[in-house]
Formats: sequence, C-alpha cells, structure tokens
Amino acid sequence: MFSRSIAAIQWTFGTLVKKSVRAPLSKMAAGALIVCLLLGQATNAYAQSLIRDAELETYLRKMADPIFVTAGLEPENVRLYIVNDSSLNAFVAGGQNMFIHTGLLQRVEEPGQIAGVIAHETGHIAGGHLARLPDALKAASAAMILSYILGTAALIAGAGDAGIAILAGGQTAAQRAVLSYSRSQESAADQAGLRYLEGAEESARGFAGFMEILADQEALSSQRQDPYVRSHPLSRERVSALNAGAEASPYFAQQPTEEEVQELKMLQAKLKGFLDKPAAVFRAFPPEDKSLPARYARAVAYHRTADLHNAIEELKVLTDADPDNPYFAELAGQVLFESGLIEESIPAHRAAVELAPEQPLLKINLAQSLVAAERPDYDEEARQLLDAALRQEKDIPMAWHQLAIVHARNNEPGMASLASAERYALVGAMGLAMQQAQRALNFLPAGSPGALRAEDIVAEISYVASQQR
Repeated sequence: MFSRSIAAIQWTFGTLVKKSVRAPLSKMAAGALIVCLLLGQATNAYAQSLIRDAELETYLRKMADPIFVTAGLEPENVRLYIVNDSSLNAFVAGGQNMFIHTGLLQRVEEPGQIAGVIAHETGHIAGGHLARLPDALKAASAAMILSYILGTAALIAGAGDAGIAILAGGQTAAQRAVLSYSRSQESAADQAGLRYLEGAEESARGFAGFMEILADQEALSSQRQDPYVRSHPLSRERVSALNAGAEASPYFAQQPTEEEVQELKMLQAKLKGFLDKPAAVFRAFPPEDKSLPARYARAVAYHRTADLHNAIEELKVLTDADPDNPYFAELAGQVLFESGLIEESIPAHRAAVELAPEQPLLKINLAQSLVAAERPDYDEEARQLLDAALRQEKDIPMAWHQLAIVHARNNEPGMASLASAERYALVGAMGLAMQQAQRALNFLPAGSPGALRAEDIVAEISYVASQQR
C-alpha cells in the first residue's frame, strides 16, 4: 500500500520536472505548516498566531507524553500549542494548556533543551501553580488565552494602545487572570521537572545548560531579556540547585542519538523555511549545502517564491532518501495544491495519510484537495476523512469549513449550517456562529443529534453573552 503511494508521488515529481511548471501560489492549503488563529485586533507589533503542523506536533508529543505520564497527568488532557513568535518563550495557562514559541524551538541546540522546558512547564501544571486562575479561563479557547496573555504583556511593556487592542480581541473569560510565577514556584517547577525527566529516563543535561544560558540574561535590562526570563525569574542559586539535581540523575551523561539530533535539525530547517524570509533561508542554506535539512528548508523557500521546479527537485531528493516519511509527502501535496495543481496534489496527500493514518491534519489536507477538485465522486471520501479527523480532534476550523462545503453540495443545508456554526465558534466569530446554529435548527429534525448540537451552541453563546453584560 505504501509503495504504490510513493510511486505515485515519484511519478508526479518526474512529470512536473519535465514540464518545468511554474505556477502562482493561487490557493491556501491546510498544508504542512498552517497559521490557524490570528488575533486580528492587535497592532502589527503584537499580532500573534497559533501554528498547526502535524510533524512538529508529533515530535513534541513524542517528547512530552512520557513526561506528562511521569507527572501523573493524562497526556490527552494536556494541550500543546505552538505560537508563531520569534522570541524565546514558553508558558502554561488556563489549566492544562502549554504554549511554546517557535523562537524557542528554533534557538535550542539539542533535543534535551526542549524536553527540559516541557518538564519545567509540566511542573507548574502538576504543582497546581495555576490553581488561582478561574475555572472560566480553563475552559477558554487557546485564542482567548493567548490574546489575554499578549494583551497583558503589551500593557506591561508600555504599549498601552496595542495592549488594549489585543485585550479587545479576547473574551471576558480570558481576561480574568494575570499569568505570573514567583521564584519559589520556579524552583519547585525546576525540581519537579528534574524528577519527571528522570522518570522518563531522559538526561537533564540540556535542561540545566539551557537555564544556565538564560541566567546570563539576568543582568540585562528587561527590554533586552528574552520573555522567558521575564516571566520565569531566575537566580544563580536556582541555577546551581538545578545543576546539582541534573548531575545527580543516573541519566545525566546520556547523549541524544544521531537520529534525534537530525530530527531536530530537520524541524528547525522546516520552521526557518516557512517563517523566515526566503532570502534569509537561501543565505543560511545555499545550493551547495546538500544536507537533508538544507533541502527541506530550500524546498519550502522555493515554494514560497513560486519556484515550483526547484521545490519539486528538492522534494524528490528528500523522498528518495526517506520514502516512508509522511511529512515529505505532505509538503509535496501542499506545494502542488497551492500551485494550482489540485488533481496532482491528491496522490501526495493520499500517501501522507497512508503513511501516518493516525494524523487528523493529514486527513484534512487530503480532504481539502478532494473538495477543491470539485468532482462529485470525491465528495463522499472527503466527508469520511473529515468526519474521521473531527472524531479525533474537534477544534480544527479548516475541517468544519470543508465539511460545510461537502454538506452544501449534497443539499444538506442543516448540516452545512451546523458545520459553519462550529467553525465560527472556534475562531471567535460568535455572532456568525449563533446565526448559523439558528439556521441549522430550521432544517434539522427536532431531537436529532445535529439539532441537539445546534441547540447547545446557541445556549453556550447565549450564556457567555449574558456573563459579559
């Protein structure tokens, strides 16, 4: 099954390279790396977004879940969010929600540093350091929580207008608490993090080294410090205690494997390809660099500059080197889709799903290509993929949007409106969500599962509105 899919991708590569196709970036895919939530009320200086990426999320989950288990947490109850921000930062908020900045992921030097940050933040969750936060914030969406945190940060930094604008974009439930840690809580989270790393049989060397680097910023002015230092107060005594605890672990001397180091380099290259300016990517990874991370970054950068030929050439080398990598297939599908080659993108997205059938984002990518092809014989497969993805994870606006299209094509206005209501509620457009939910009730049979869900959406929005008066 896998080999047929990879062959289809390689056939597509060969055909496109021969044609030397160069197409505009005419469509936006769910894609290999997607910015899914924009806080539009913020000024450009403080606008933030959350990123969804199946490969990066899988990597973080593989690292974090053993730590969560050791901490006595249910991994499925801890949500990991990736914030598109170049600053070095990570924090927890609203119960069991962990936010990690892309800047931190790009600046770490080894996997153990990421594991250490995750273990430390887990210490805040397991230690009940967020217990003072109201229950309402625990139920808030990631966008609401992030908008509140950013708004507060902007106000503290002195950017009053920006802070007010950001706070205006959040809901009242997300505006009722200020995230801050005391030095005692930081030390407690350090020691808990050390225990969790040892329980997961991971070295704390990277954790200690990372905090040592951050401690050097204590002498800098607050404007020059990384946000992580400002929100997680450090001291030399704390760093010394952390070093002593790390060295006492039986796993302290354990080094990351070559595969683990390479995996991190690949992810960092991918992030650079998507988030940095293409010119900066090509300077960092010139054509003479034939390493796989360099090719990964350049494939993305070529795509972003509408150079389909070279993007496909790089992807072909990557796929030949690792034909079982679902994320190379995913990126190939995104490149083809966003270049207007809808039908050609389907085999690549199908290969990604077959190689990683547990990944909901990959199912959505394939469904989006099937829907965009506008062929009635594809609609049922798209619906099944979207239903399966949403059973795994319900808070993906793109999936609800695509499902609404499929239901509308099948002349199912009630279910189309319900899917739209779900989508709008997730992105905070509560007026539109209410409108679509009420419209769904006009079409769906009373007492049906769809009608009951529409009633729930109406009730939830009405309740939140009443609390804000």
